[in-house]
This record gives sequence, C-alpha cells and structure tokens, in this order.
Amino acid sequence: MTAEPTTYSGVARVITETLQTHYSVDPDPLFRKVGLDPASMSTSDFRYPTAKMLKLWEAAEAATGDPCIGLVVGFNVRPTTFHALGFSWLASATMLGALQRLRRFYRVIATVPADINIELIGDSYELNVVFPDARYSPKPIGMDAFFASIVKLCRTATNEHFHPLKVSMLRTDPGRADEYIRSFAAPVQFNTDKNALFFDRAILEAPVPGRNIGLARETDKILDRYLEALEPDRVASEVRHLLLRLLPSGQASQLTVASRMNRSTSTLQRQLRAEGTNYREICDGTRKSLAEQYVRDGEYSLGEIAYQLGFTDQSNFSRAFKRWTGVAPGEFGE
Repeated sequence: MTAEPTTYSGVARVITETLQTHYSVDPDPLFRKVGLDPASMSTSDFRYPTAKMLKLWEAAEAATGDPCIGLVVGFNVRPTTFHALGFSWLASATMLGALQRLRRFYRVIATVPADINIELIGDSYELNVVFPDARYSPKPIGMDAFFASIVKLCRTATNEHFHPLKVSMLRTDPGRADEYIRSFAAPVQFNTDKNALFFDRAILEAPVPGRNIGLARETDKILDRYLEALEPDRVASEVRHLLLRLLPSGQASQLTVASRMNRSTSTLQRQLRAEGTNYREICDGTRKSLAEQYVRDGEYSLGEIAYQLGFTDQSNFSRAFKRWTGVAPGEFGE
C-alpha cells in the first residue's frame, strides 16, 4: 500500500459515545493526546490515520481501566457506524450474505490489509480474520470490538438472541471470561491460534426478516463508488493481495480470484480496465516482483520458487524469469 491506511470516522464516533455514556470519560483530551482532532468527526465521511486510531484504543483502555472496553464499544455500533455497509448488511437476504459483504467492503472501515475468510466446515461456518501487516494489526480490545460489532449487527438484522456457536481469540484472557461469554452468548476460547467466529450453518443461511435485495444492491453500489473514490487502484490492489496467497496453491486463475472477491469475471475485468490494467498484467507483474525478490534473497531453491509462484515446474519458471528480466535466474544480479 502506498498511502497511509485510514479508518472511517464512525469508529471514532462510537468510541467517543461509549467513553461519554458508559464511562463518563471526556474523550477530547484522549483524542488530542494521540494527535487526532475530535471536531473532524462531524465532517461527512472523514477518515483518521489508522496508526493514530490504534493509539486511541490504547488511550481509551488506559483512561477507563477496562480491558473489556472493546466489547462495550462493539455492542454500541449502529448501522451508520460503518458508512453504508450497515444498511447493506441489514438488507441482505441472509446473514451469510451480510458476512460476505463485510469481506468485500471491509476497506470501508479501514484500509489496512485484512484476510477475512468464510469457510463452511460441516454444519457450521467459520469466519477467520488475519491482519498480515503487524504494524496495523488491531490491539486485543480492537479485535474484541470488531467481533462484537459483527454480532451486534447480526442481532440488529435478525433478533436479540442471535449468537455464534463459539468465539476463538488470539488474545490472552483479561480475567473477565464471564463477561465475554455473556456478551457473545457463546463459549469463548482465549490464547488460541486464530481470531475466528463460528456460526450455525442453518442460521446463517436462513432468510432475514427485513431482507431487501434491491436495497442491498443499491447500497453495494454506494460502497463501490465510495471505495473507488477512496482508492483509485483498489481492485488491482485486492487482486495482487489475493495472488500472494493463491499462487503457491496453483489455484490463482481469474475465475478463482473473482470468486474470492464476490464478483463475476466480467465485472472484475471491467473494474480492472477502469483502473488501466487487466488480470494477466497484474498476475505477471506480481510473479515477476516476487521472483526477483526470491532469487535475490537466495533463501529458496529455484524449484521452491517455481512452486511458490504457481509454476508447474522449474523449467517453465526459468523461461518466464528470462522473459521478465532478460537473464536466467542464476545470472540475475551478477
């Protein structure tokens, strides 16, 4: 990413409201302490630097002395907290569709790299969240808030009894496990190897009472336009990010990438053309950049590099490398 990651100001607003109403803490000094202007929240669609928002979370926890403040903030979100995503969420045909919209439009909330995967395992869905860039990985209370906000929006769209099957968290137990269990109405596991929510398949696939497919699609368009203005090369960046994960599996076709992005191949092609590029160009450029890095570092053998980049064998990789750089891998950098 070339630009400094930002976070939608709705997140700051819900932190502000929670500090004031739940803890009787004046948020303005905390904002100024971390270098944020609280008055900017009143500006439509304003965004704060994510690095400073991470510091705001820390300041809020310190000011309240509550290691569970993330839960309180998360369960205080409104449909408007995340721009139009909340309305698109509420109008979705199912909660599975809502979670897929979260995956598609997460960058409305924060423009940091985030892998949000939804996998069907037997009779349950697992929503797994990974932040590859450690610089912008949420603090434990931030992750608490994110998971709590997901459950809160699901409850708003369905009923107050909606709950996950279980919650798995990387964070350590803050000594208030009962509060987590009560908030999520589900078992909560700490010190695990992932941040994940597990949901009953039937519940996620059930029709939502207030579903409105036409409205959902219209709000999707609003979100697409918002992201296009926010990040002119957003789609190309998403494709590159997915390719980094998919190339070693050999399953990095345009169809696979489009499916992961919840788009048809024709829509993906159109959006990439609008950004002045195409899938083949991005794939070739991503492979070339990684190949040069791997060969230069010398950490992997040529066979391992070929595998990492999704080539069927080393000879195909070597030919591609010479086409990219004009020299064989063994001569590169000499």
